[in-house]
Amino acid sequence: MKVIKLNNFNINIALKIFSLLGFSFFFINSICTGSVNRYVHPRIIPYMLFAAGAMLVIAFLLFGELFKPQKGKSNSLALLFYIVPLIMAVALPAQSFDSNTRTVGDVQISGIEENTNKPDEKENNAPSLQNGILVMDSSNFYNCLNEVYSNLDKYVGTQIEVVGFVFNDNEDFKDNEFVPARLMMVCCAADMQPVGFLCRHDKALELKANSWVKVTGIIKKTEFEGEGVPSIEAKSVVETEKPNDDYIYPY
Repeated sequence: MKVIKLNNFNINIALKIFSLLGFSFFFINSICTGSVNRYVHPRIIPYMLFAAGAMLVIAFLLFGELFKPQKGKSNSLALLFYIVPLIMAVALPAQSFDSNTRTVGDVQISGIEENTNKPDEKENNAPSLQNGILVMDSSNFYNCLNEVYSNLDKYVGTQIEVVGFVFNDNEDFKDNEFVPARLMMVCCAADMQPVGFLCRHDKALELKANSWVKVTGIIKKTEFEGEGVPSIEAKSVVETEKPNDDYIYPY
C-alpha cells in the first residue's frame, strides 16, 4: 500500500484549491442569496454558474497533486493576491449603492436612448396605465422611462406615480427641482447610472438626499440644458420604504 508522506504536502496546490473552492462558494452563495444583484446584471448569472462549476472541477482534479513534491519555484505569495480579495468578498456584506458612491455618475435626465425596436414591438412594449395613471415600479421603470422620452407629446398631461430615491446633487437644478431616481445597471456595479424624470416640487429643498419617496403628479414637457425633456409637476411627495429591487436594468 502506498503511504502518503505529509512532508510532501504541496502548499502551492493547497492554496490553489482553496482559492478555487472559495470563489466557487462565493459565486454560488451570492446567487442563492440574491446578493449577486449588487454586483452584476442578472444576465451574467449563467456565466457565473458556469465559472463556479469549472472551478469545482479544476479543484477536484488538483487534489491528486496535493501530496506530490513541489516542482519548480513556488508562487504561493502570488496566490495571496487572489486569496485576500476572496476573504474580503466573503467577510464584507454586499452594500447598496446610492448617489454618494464614487463610481456612480451624474443623473441622466436628457438624451435617454430611444427604443430601437420595430414599430409593432414598440407599441406592444408600451406601459399600460392603471386607472389612467402611469405607475412606474421596479419591473417597468426603464420601459416607462424610455417610452415617455420617445413619445413625450403622447404622455403630456398624464398622471404618474413613481418611487425613487431623492437625487438633488446637480448644480443645474433649481431650488424646486430634484429627480426621484433609480440606479441603472447595464453590466455591473462599476457602470451605475442614476436615471429618472426631473421633478418640480415646492418643498424640494427639504427632501433628504438618497431618501426614498413616492411621487405623484402630472407629466409635463420642460426645457433642461437646451433640450425638451419630460418632467413631473408633483402633487405630493411622501416618504416610502426602499423597494427590494431598487436597481433597474435596460435589458
